[in-house]
Amino acid sequence: MPPSSDAGDTSGARPVGPEIRAVRRAQNMTLNDLAQAASLSVGFLSLVERGQKQPSLDALQRISKALSVEIGWLFPASPSDDPVEDAYVVRKGFRRRIDYSRLSGTEYLGETDYLLTPTVDGQLVMTMMQFSPGGHSGDNPLSHEGEEAGYVLSGQLTLEVDGRVFVLEPGDSFGFSGEKPHRYLNNGTEDLQIILTNTPVIMRQR
Repeated sequence: MPPSSDAGDTSGARPVGPEIRAVRRAQNMTLNDLAQAASLSVGFLSLVERGQKQPSLDALQRISKALSVEIGWLFPASPSDDPVEDAYVVRKGFRRRIDYSRLSGTEYLGETDYLLTPTVDGQLVMTMMQFSPGGHSGDNPLSHEGEEAGYVLSGQLTLEVDGRVFVLEPGDSFGFSGEKPHRYLNNGTEDLQIILTNTPVIMRQR
């Protein structure tokens, strides 16, 4: 597919390329991996990531689906439109969101994540994880390099780590090596909210 057919109007548009590149790298995807998953050319995606082309809505939909994120994740908003503030601050009403239950090809049930750090293109990311009653982080335990730590804001967390099961209440916290198989579940009757940090940045893949 010729790259030009996937390009949109760039006048006045804020480049989404750096955000696409950050999410792709956080998922350990190569440019070729993304191109194949989104049915777009490597050359076109390279231009997009470098801010030299803006993708069309159709191309954005393919890219977001391939990355398992909502399109809104690729458009960080700022109430002040201040690029300096954007680099350091995330305002309450402008968090980026992934609603896993709305993404095809994912096994995460009743989970929505909100990015609390300005970007995923760094050595640490902080998210607010929200699980509806009965929600969980997947049928199978997760395992990845790095560290994971969190704090329970509200609700009751059932935490599985390396074959052990722990029940945490608001105010409790946890931390472990990401290489240990782990899973998050909300077996309670109220919404569960957790503040979670990862280092290095690991975004879940489909």
